[in-house]
Amino acid sequence: MIKPTPPAQTKPAQPETVAQPPVPVVPAPVQQAVKPEPEKVKVVEKVVEKAVAEPQKLRVKVTENQKPVLEKVEPKTETANANTGKVPGWTCKTGDDKSGWNCNLVGADPKGEAHVVAEGGGSEESGSSWFTPTFDRKQERNFQTLRAEFDKDPWQSCEVWGAKKRKIRATSAEVRDAATTDINADFSEVFDGEVLNFAGNVDMVRADQHLIADKASYDTVAETLDAQGSVLYSEDQMAFSSETASLSLGKDEARLRKAQFIVAEAPFRGNAEVVYRESKGLSRYNDAAFTSCAPGNQDWIVHASRMKINRDSGQGSAKNAWLEFKGVPVLYTPYISFPTDNRRLSGLLAPTWGNTQRNGFDFSVPFYWNIAPNFDDIVTPRYMTKRGEQLRNKFRYLTDMSRGTFSAEYMPNDQLVNKARYSASWKDQTSLLPGLNSLLDLNYVSDKTYFNDLNNALGFQNTSYLPSTALLSYGGSVAGTGVGLSVGAYHYQSVDKTIPDASMPYDMLPRVNFNVARAFEGLPVTLAMNNEFTHFYHTDLVNGQRFNIAPSISLPLESSAGFVIPKITGQYTQYQLSSQTQAGLPSTISRALPIFSLDSGMTFEKELNLSGSPYLNTLEPRLFYLYIPRKDQSNIPVFDTALYDTNFYSLFRENRFAGGDRVQDANQVTLAATSRFIDSNTGLEPLKLSIGQILYFQDRTVDLYDKNNPTVRPFTAPQTSSTSNLIGELSGQFSRNLSYMTGTQWDPEANGFARGQVALTYRRQPNEILNLGYRYRRNPLDSLQTISQTDVSFRLPLFGEWYGFGRWQYSLNFDKTTESFIGVEKENCCWRFRILGRRFINGANTGTVTFIDPSTKPETAFFVQLELKGLSSFGDNVDTFLQTNLKGYRKASYFE
Repeated sequence: MIKPTPPAQTKPAQPETVAQPPVPVVPAPVQQAVKPEPEKVKVVEKVVEKAVAEPQKLRVKVTENQKPVLEKVEPKTETANANTGKVPGWTCKTGDDKSGWNCNLVGADPKGEAHVVAEGGGSEESGSSWFTPTFDRKQERNFQTLRAEFDKDPWQSCEVWGAKKRKIRATSAEVRDAATTDINADFSEVFDGEVLNFAGNVDMVRADQHLIADKASYDTVAETLDAQGSVLYSEDQMAFSSETASLSLGKDEARLRKAQFIVAEAPFRGNAEVVYRESKGLSRYNDAAFTSCAPGNQDWIVHASRMKINRDSGQGSAKNAWLEFKGVPVLYTPYISFPTDNRRLSGLLAPTWGNTQRNGFDFSVPFYWNIAPNFDDIVTPRYMTKRGEQLRNKFRYLTDMSRGTFSAEYMPNDQLVNKARYSASWKDQTSLLPGLNSLLDLNYVSDKTYFNDLNNALGFQNTSYLPSTALLSYGGSVAGTGVGLSVGAYHYQSVDKTIPDASMPYDMLPRVNFNVARAFEGLPVTLAMNNEFTHFYHTDLVNGQRFNIAPSISLPLESSAGFVIPKITGQYTQYQLSSQTQAGLPSTISRALPIFSLDSGMTFEKELNLSGSPYLNTLEPRLFYLYIPRKDQSNIPVFDTALYDTNFYSLFRENRFAGGDRVQDANQVTLAATSRFIDSNTGLEPLKLSIGQILYFQDRTVDLYDKNNPTVRPFTAPQTSSTSNLIGELSGQFSRNLSYMTGTQWDPEANGFARGQVALTYRRQPNEILNLGYRYRRNPLDSLQTISQTDVSFRLPLFGEWYGFGRWQYSLNFDKTTESFIGVEKENCCWRFRILGRRFINGANTGTVTFIDPSTKPETAFFVQLELKGLSSFGDNVDTFLQTNLKGYRKASYFE
């Protein structure tokens, strides 16, 4: 509140009236209802355009330890139709019997009753309201006036999807105390140097504080301020208007009647019959109504007979509260408590619901328990009409060193399978010392189909294995030592009933990695050593211990024109096997191999002018040579090794196997080149072309054949082709919103395409997304494993504030839709409504699944969500689902 600095306590002997108002200028009388002649109309227009002289005003300045100083304000002239910053329209005051009405026009003539136009061009009063609007036209005009008091519109960009909420910093008390208070009024009086009375267009300004009223009285000793008539007060974070206001500036107390207010940071607005401000952080409201909708929109409003806001504790409460949506009461509660900021508060959270073919109607009501500032818990009772009751619990903790969650779910009896089902999870991250960290991610479920059955259709398990990890690590960029050490344990549980036990991954109990890397300043030498020890455990397969050491040295010679990097690596691996399933195989195996590689490339640039536009064209040839001697490794078990996926960047790998159980035999060279066209004006890259191929100088005999497990890893013939697939990739940007990407692999042995991919992407954030794609991947051994799939996803405007979104993923070789959903949503500054229908094949929702049983039947699900921005969300949260399944989608965070 405005807090003028009190003057010195020295009092004059007699009270005195400092100023008398000047004689007002009486405007010319207005003629009575007589139809004017055309000439007279012109005369009236000229009179309106004439400058109107203001009466002389006085200004009071209140400064530290001084009596209030009265100053004359020089009269100024302005045209009657100038924009004075007041509300546009006619302002009329009654005159005397001779002069009649005294009217002034601000802005264009509204030719009728002035009213605020809602955002979007509609009336401020919602046409869909069933009852009388809570805020009438006059109140909406007042809200627009309060809205204009802020330097930036509180609702600026609130419709922009994904926009960040603007932070508003309050002006400090020190700045306000040091600022001078300027008071302008038509009349002013000072009694005993203590009481200041002002009347007529009172305008008080100090720092960020601004007060306007018809009358005001300030007692410098009691530090009280009383204002009457069209009171308006604003500061950095809030603004209000009322008929009367009584302020105790020293105690931060206030009483307002028939008040309207805007809190800018939230933002929200409302009114109250009476507002009591008992302290800087505590206020009470009688007969209050509020909303986060912008002025002109009353789609949802909360009403309460009594409301209390305590900013010190971050809590608010309301009695006899009810929610109105589109003019219709939808929810009532005799008492409700809620947080006023980001501090947590115990209580019921918004319920979620949906309907799936597998579980029926699915309804949950979470309860949040704020145990302590660093501990909380969410208990969620859940009911599914086809399966029964389930209880979920999620406990979170945060300490100086650790943060984590413990989650558990329990269903006493699943009515479809007639048994109890449960799951548990513990995730923890701990920083023990600088550079020394631990990670726990432990998970367990009661059966293999738990996730597919009991997750709702917006978030089921999409992998075949549930991992559990315990890891202790040191080094990396945090430690800054060039040394990395990690000790971990890894366990896998099957959550796919089609996976046999023999195909389960090995548990690693433990795995120890010790890596060292060192570069020398001013010397093109890099030394590195990667060391690993792992104990592999499996219930049905051979077990073993693997020790691997790989020192290397490279000589990177690099410049802006190109690079040459020769590198030599020595790899030694030792195995100690147990529980062998095949007789006659050694239990101790060692392998030592040298690896030599030479990577080189150059960059050529040329400036071009195409169709009058400047471009930079680059040509970047690259040559990569690799040599590794041949060594039979078929008696080494395949513990954790698989083939890398083939793409353009895999042409430059030293080993085509991921994992340490296989090192390829190689005598080969990769020839590749990349060319780019870059728009010099915009920086866009409309064309990027990459092409490459490996030339083999010998056959490749090392594969994944495993004599310890020949049924799963059978023998395969050596690869005798002289070249790899010819890989080409083409990508670019048509504009900042539209881009494309295509890639293909030509198999010279089969004389056909082995892989292909095409994608067209449109982004016009935050509202428009379009993805068009096709993917082909041939499996020469099993045509059922061949992928031929189209994928279309979008979020596009329909009309007004309505958007449509969806995805359709279709398998051409199975002639079946594997994943589809369609939905519509409406979003504005005030609320967001979504309705989503999904049809999918459970377990075939990701690219990792390459086989779809043709007899599998699709499932359906249906979800509805209503989010009242700044209040709560009702229904299932689909944001996380859309982030995963709609490429380019991001969560809206304006009201988070």
